[in-house]
Amino acid sequence: MSDDLITKQKQEQAAAGRGKESFRGTGFLRLWSGETVSLAGTEVTFMAIGIAAATTLAATPWQMGVLEAAESAAVLLLGLSAGVWADRYERRRIMLVANLARCVLILSVPLLYWLDALSMPVLYAVVFLVGALTLLFDSAMSAYLPRLLPRSRLERANSWMEASTSVGSVAGPGLAGMLIQVMSAPVALLVDSVSYLVSYLTLARLPKAPPSADPDAPDSEPRESHRRAVLKGLRLLRVDRIQRPMILAAAHFNIFHTMFFAVHTLFVLRVLGFSPGLLGATSMAGGVAGLLGASFTPALTRLLGQGRTLIIVYAAPGVSALLVPLADHAGHRAVAIALVSASTFTWTFAVVVNLVISETVKQALVPDHLLGRVTATTRFVSWGVQPVGALVGGWLGGRLGLFEVMLISAAGLFTSALWPLLSPVRGLVSVPGDDETANGGNDGGGTP
Repeated sequence: MSDDLITKQKQEQAAAGRGKESFRGTGFLRLWSGETVSLAGTEVTFMAIGIAAATTLAATPWQMGVLEAAESAAVLLLGLSAGVWADRYERRRIMLVANLARCVLILSVPLLYWLDALSMPVLYAVVFLVGALTLLFDSAMSAYLPRLLPRSRLERANSWMEASTSVGSVAGPGLAGMLIQVMSAPVALLVDSVSYLVSYLTLARLPKAPPSADPDAPDSEPRESHRRAVLKGLRLLRVDRIQRPMILAAAHFNIFHTMFFAVHTLFVLRVLGFSPGLLGATSMAGGVAGLLGASFTPALTRLLGQGRTLIIVYAAPGVSALLVPLADHAGHRAVAIALVSASTFTWTFAVVVNLVISETVKQALVPDHLLGRVTATTRFVSWGVQPVGALVGGWLGGRLGLFEVMLISAAGLFTSALWPLLSPVRGLVSVPGDDETANGGNDGGGTP
């Protein structure tokens, strides 16, 4: 499968005009709108719940840590199963159910607040379940997208999706802060619950996407067990010459990513002497970089090919990570601010380009009946290692020092580029084009 992709890609470089193709009549604009609203809702949700815990319930540091871990726990405990469900059931319905369930869960917080029954265990449960439903929604959405669009448009479509993520990561906390400023955090969640309802209504008119049958399975064979379905997704990633190094690169990168950011805030505040407001201002560079990265990905892959671009964007954060400790020797505060901002900008630009390409390659390579579980399995592996990096980073920070941990992290980030460099990934050029969707829809219709 992977060899065929590389061979075909050599003949697909003429697809340079694909970015100009219209999404009208495909249903993508409706999917993108629903996902954008859903992303904004998720950003507001986790910030508002955290503030509600800290202010309304006077949570202890330990309770805040448990609340933070609840979302990651959802990925580790339910990540593999979510992918099987995304492949086994109709994908549009999964997205609708996930949105409706998240709406109800978020709505329960202000209701319990008014009934004087809100507690930390309730918030733990809400964060855990919203995290699980978000993973389920994302797995179904990623697998649904190739049903709407031909492969030649997937990269542009994924660029739009990542642009929404970048905007949400900047606008979401700002919107949450504004809502909480006007009303209390629990009441702000009442407004937030509406975002999931809006997303539900936006997606409701999309075409259905019934699960695809395994073309290699005999018609008389009973449906495989949940365990076998999970193992099939893991097995595909293990044997595929393209997907395996890509997921290993992502896991490698994320370990050192979380190691770096485990000490980043302490270094910038304590060593560089930035105020929290200044730290927030430099972080805004990431939002701009995310939008630019999403916009320029198609041009970069046309110029360099997907494989070479991936090598560069895996290595770039390792270089940009050095700018933060270097800022301590800048000699001038303005230069230090510029270096930290440049680090955030370069890092985010590279990560967004990486995500767009990785998502597009996965959607082109993986058979439709396995796409949901491969998406969830990829996240299970690549996100599941993040707590390890954070714990190691914090431990080394106490043993060696913040500066030293940043240097180690930078080296680790840079070497994550070896996975695509020393594998067939480096030969990827572009996704093979195709002229028809598997389940063509339109923005104005589809089976309800």
